[in-house]
Amino acid sequence: MNSKYQEEYKRKFRSLEDAAKLIQSGDKIVSNQCASEPVGLLNAIGKRAMAKEFDDVEYLGFGPTLSEEWIKPEVYPHLRVSTMFMITPKVREAVNKGYADFYPVHLGSYPYSLTDYVIKDLPPGKAKVVSSVTPMDKNGYFCTATAPLYFHESARMENTIVILEVNENQPLVYGDNFIHISQVDYIVANTQPLFSIPAVPAGTTEDIAIADLLLERIEDGSTIQLGIGGMPNLLGKLLAIKHDLGAHTEMLGDAYKYLWELGVLNGKKKTLNPEKICACFAMGSVETYQWMNENPAVEMRRQSWTNNPNIIAQNHKMVSINQALEVDLTGQVCSESIGPRMYSGTGGQMDFTHGSQLSPGGKSFLCLQSTAVTKNGRISKVVPLLKHGSVITTPRQEVNYIVTEYGVAQLKGKNLKQRAQELIGIAHPDFRAELREEAKKLNL
Repeated sequence: MNSKYQEEYKRKFRSLEDAAKLIQSGDKIVSNQCASEPVGLLNAIGKRAMAKEFDDVEYLGFGPTLSEEWIKPEVYPHLRVSTMFMITPKVREAVNKGYADFYPVHLGSYPYSLTDYVIKDLPPGKAKVVSSVTPMDKNGYFCTATAPLYFHESARMENTIVILEVNENQPLVYGDNFIHISQVDYIVANTQPLFSIPAVPAGTTEDIAIADLLLERIEDGSTIQLGIGGMPNLLGKLLAIKHDLGAHTEMLGDAYKYLWELGVLNGKKKTLNPEKICACFAMGSVETYQWMNENPAVEMRRQSWTNNPNIIAQNHKMVSINQALEVDLTGQVCSESIGPRMYSGTGGQMDFTHGSQLSPGGKSFLCLQSTAVTKNGRISKVVPLLKHGSVITTPRQEVNYIVTEYGVAQLKGKNLKQRAQELIGIAHPDFRAELREEAKKLNL
């Protein structure tokens, strides 16, 4: 290794405790997320917050996941979460009870929301940009591993302080995913297991039915994007019968590894970045992270690129598959809240719904089971009107296909009455008569 870089590394190295002392009242912390979350550093900062050593510090990001001990009502005035997606139950509870904040934004727009509206006018040093990374290589580069996400745009701002947490368990993943030591202000070390999610259990009968309906509509040679959830992962396994698939996605999960190892996901027919699996973050098993390590087939890119609809559309036969929570009879889709209660976040659903429909031969599918069981009994998830306070994640103007276990409704080119009939046709049979009556009242 170049001795110059070794000396610079030593100068910039700090203990976790000393690096945490860099945080001052009024700071913004832009933190990388998922398996690239700097857990040791965030825990050290959280300890200072619980000791009330500073006030009005805001965490910005996509989480957190493993560093959550400090997310408490009494800590909120000192260190608060402003998240754009809720991965864990603890963050979801905090948002809904008011001791964490939610940031509504499309995933693809988030990097520039941070740089142009949050960071740009801050005094120098008031924004700390942090990430977990691989050990430094011989050329002085660190890799942000499984999640470039929004980190690099913020790290490049002249008024930010960049702190990296070296974790020897991080995989080295190619792509738009590297930062040089000359761009880094401080370095800490913390080797620990990466954030991972358990294997998805066997799908429900409804999930299997939905996956089978999708399978019929995905052609050989398509480029796929699978959203978060059990059904997309199940579909990933069933796609083993297809040929020459490609991948352009935000989240890279276990299904992609499975299909690549079978030779199904080879990217031969991709029209953008052929033979490359492109994503902006990974969330899966440790085995998937190990598979990504130094794998030339995998490229991690910034979310401002992966989630740009005009980039997505350059993949011919682009197919996006995402989950929804509720759909009304005109095609308005809620995927992030249950009434006013937040459940997840906007994520990249709209980015890929729009981008896939701009693609030659592209298709967009939004999937949901036809019913849900609540404390008051079973309810239909195809509804006359969305619940009061529900967030419209995908507006009806953008919706292509809606899929339940009872069928597929294609809404493009349909007027409101036609849409209502299509959607009633894929609702659970027990609710169709009631939905028809309600549609009449709405003149649908």
